[in-house]
Amino acid sequence: MASRFVTSQGIRNLSAQAVAKTEHVIPKPEPLKVSTLKNGVTVATIENHGPVSSLGVVIKAGARNEVYENAGVTHMLRICAGLATKNNSAFSLTRNLQQAGTGLVCTQGREHTIYSVQATRDNTDVAAGYLTDAVSNQLFKPWEVSDNTYRLKLEVENRAPGTYAMELLHAAAFRSGLGNSLYCPSHKIGAIKPEHLQQFVSKHFTGGRTAVVGINVNHAVIAKYAELLNLESGAGPSSIASKFSSGEERRETGGDLAYVALAAPSPGATSVKEALAAMLLQRILGSGPHIKRGASQGKLAVAAAEASAGNHAVSAIGPMYSDAGLLGAMVVAEGSAAGKVVSAVAATLRSISVTDADVAAAKKNLIADVLEVMGNSASLLEDIGTQVLLAGDVIQADKIPELVNGVGLADVQAAAKKLSASKLALGATGNLSTCPHVDSL
Repeated sequence: MASRFVTSQGIRNLSAQAVAKTEHVIPKPEPLKVSTLKNGVTVATIENHGPVSSLGVVIKAGARNEVYENAGVTHMLRICAGLATKNNSAFSLTRNLQQAGTGLVCTQGREHTIYSVQATRDNTDVAAGYLTDAVSNQLFKPWEVSDNTYRLKLEVENRAPGTYAMELLHAAAFRSGLGNSLYCPSHKIGAIKPEHLQQFVSKHFTGGRTAVVGINVNHAVIAKYAELLNLESGAGPSSIASKFSSGEERRETGGDLAYVALAAPSPGATSVKEALAAMLLQRILGSGPHIKRGASQGKLAVAAAEASAGNHAVSAIGPMYSDAGLLGAMVVAEGSAAGKVVSAVAATLRSISVTDADVAAAKKNLIADVLEVMGNSASLLEDIGTQVLLAGDVIQADKIPELVNGVGLADVQAAAKKLSASKLALGATGNLSTCPHVDSL
């Protein structure tokens, strides 16, 4: 028995020695790479060697580029993503992407449209091929566009009241351009035809307005597929500068609550230092709860609580675009108390004071918020794409703390002074029985 044990033990030892000792080497992450192809398309990638790749085609075209005649075309374009192309039917496109474990997603802002997919690394080639086809070879067959009109109507009718208030605020503040809604106007539902979609795509989906972004993917691989994009050449039409206007848009819809958004003009994203100062000021004002079901924080929440004991929620808002932005507050309150709460919030915007402690805390919050975006592949993809197209450059993640810390107390105080002296725009919906008009704030 002992000899058997010794023999078997020796065999195991010899076998262990015979096996080559291998160590798993984790590849080092590769920094952001940006290049421009011959067709004008910009390619940007970050290779972290993660198991899931995120791919996106970002196009500098959104609601801002609409005119009166084709109002709502970008909303319909968003809904028509994934329909038949020159090479695939809608069923084929959907089924093959599902077979690769992914699906096409189309999201929009006022200045950009993003088509994106997420797939495991071994299915990246398949996903990229169908993604480029879905973007650059859309057919807009009349019966498919017509069949999706009901979905357009459903999305318009199901807008959240808070979202509607923000849309009304943009309409009041910018009128046209950035004032165009992300949603199709009610009178345009059913009026958007395939030719409107095709004209918009031909005019705005050009190589110079397009960026292909990849996270956890090889740069050369994505560049190969970016060359397959069948887009018009050139930079396309330039956007008309948006001018802020002090106005208001009110839609009385009844109910128990009032949804009020009010804001003043702020710098665009291309003015980096001024934009960062506005973002810090937004966090000092209070950007809502940081935990689920938490209480609102900041100076606006304190002012609202002192003005009314009724149910309400207040948060600072700061939508920012390439050449313009807004800084203000979003208020949700009981209709009977909305007047007091909105007036108190407006008074705080007019008299905001900023200390060193406020700025230090805001910097920590801003850096944490930015790094949280960097940790989400979908958010990071959108952030890189919009920076490339709207600013022409990408701020590296390791540079963000340096930029934020480079903004001083005087810069934030200057932003607060500018806010206090600016006129306001207002968008409101719901029970507006006590909601003040903008000229009284």
